[in-house]
Amino acid sequence: MPGTTSHLIKLYHELSIPTFFNKSLHPTPKSFTTNILIVGGSYSGLSTLRTLQQHLTKHLNKLEPTKRKKVSITLIEPRNGLLNILGIPKCLTDVLFAGTQYVPFNKLANCRFTNIFSDSVEQYAADDSWFDKSLDSLFEINYIQGKVCYLDQFKAQYNLNGNEFDKGIIEFDYVALCSGRDRSWPTTPRAATVEEFLAEMGKVKVDIEKADVVSVIGAGAVGIEIAGDVKTEFPNKTVNLIHPHENFPPEPLSLEFKRKIQESIENAGIDVYFNTRIKEEKDNGDLVTTTDKLISSGLNFWCCSKSNNTSFLSQEIQQSFINKSTKNIAVNSYLQLHNSTQTYDNFFVLGDLVDFRIIKSAGWAMYMGRQTANNLTSLIFDEKLVEPLPDLSTIPFGMVLISGNNEIVSELSGTVEVNNPGYVQEYKDYCIGKVRVTLDM
Repeated sequence: MPGTTSHLIKLYHELSIPTFFNKSLHPTPKSFTTNILIVGGSYSGLSTLRTLQQHLTKHLNKLEPTKRKKVSITLIEPRNGLLNILGIPKCLTDVLFAGTQYVPFNKLANCRFTNIFSDSVEQYAADDSWFDKSLDSLFEINYIQGKVCYLDQFKAQYNLNGNEFDKGIIEFDYVALCSGRDRSWPTTPRAATVEEFLAEMGKVKVDIEKADVVSVIGAGAVGIEIAGDVKTEFPNKTVNLIHPHENFPPEPLSLEFKRKIQESIENAGIDVYFNTRIKEEKDNGDLVTTTDKLISSGLNFWCCSKSNNTSFLSQEIQQSFINKSTKNIAVNSYLQLHNSTQTYDNFFVLGDLVDFRIIKSAGWAMYMGRQTANNLTSLIFDEKLVEPLPDLSTIPFGMVLISGNNEIVSELSGTVEVNNPGYVQEYKDYCIGKVRVTLDM
């Protein structure tokens, strides 16, 4: 069965997984096979990758050297580094800070590759720090700087960032889908490198500086933090926060938490519009509501929608496993694709994509990465799953938000606080230090 060590090693030889030299760059897509494919290199993807390295190393080192075979892991991610999404709102107003929130993979500990596929090979050619220099490595770790354009239970089709027409095909034993969700630009940057990211953030800051009135449409977590950061950095500007409901954020949290957020926003001097929907943005930036009220504005941040990165999934997966209401993906407690009639044993889904009633967070994403790596290792060596999710009904909802005047409002286990000392410390770097420690990177 596709879970045993013998199968993995047999499959490795039968499919002739390409063996490359110590440092290998590929400017065009290639078709090959891999044992484990990871789609997406943010919190859950990197957590899966690093934990797999740790667990598999222990298991492979127990085998006699003559029976030890390299395991092939492939990561597909358009960005060549970790972008700390938690810090994006502040990045829009502080380019110096933004430089701390994008960490190229070669600047992360324990994140090196055997082969890199990119149509921008010049950024890697002169720098050996991207590559695993170990000649006796237990792994072949491939990094593809690109996107998946098709994915089913057994294969993926991908292209590199600069050419959507030239494609490669990857066959795999197991896949971890960690592609996350996107929001409107600039809260989901287009950048694939740190230089491009800083250029984007610099442009946004210039746009903010030019505008007398800045409006944020949608008071979810991202919208609240953008409004707060803009007002803190530019206190003399008019900042509007526009929300279609009577309180915010929309997550299932206590009214006390929501009142604290509102108080913090209003005390910072941000103008709040409740029960207000926007139907039109005029060329000059002014906003027209559904009741035909005009809200003067110069620059608008649309934070009222998000979309899961699932359009590349096969028609069968989309029809059988995506919840038509939530657009999330149905999985079991082991994060395998699952519905009432079938389970894809080799297909794991992580992070923002799962159809569970939780508040999606970086913490949950990294937890799921560790869980999936643990289960994959056990499947490969022991043919069994070992770690289900905990009972989610027993876990209280929680959230930490940066509100007005840089106040940190939190709710955890029913306790609402403003400027909890622990969170104040963690948010000095917007948790990127904590994230890197958790990832062991």
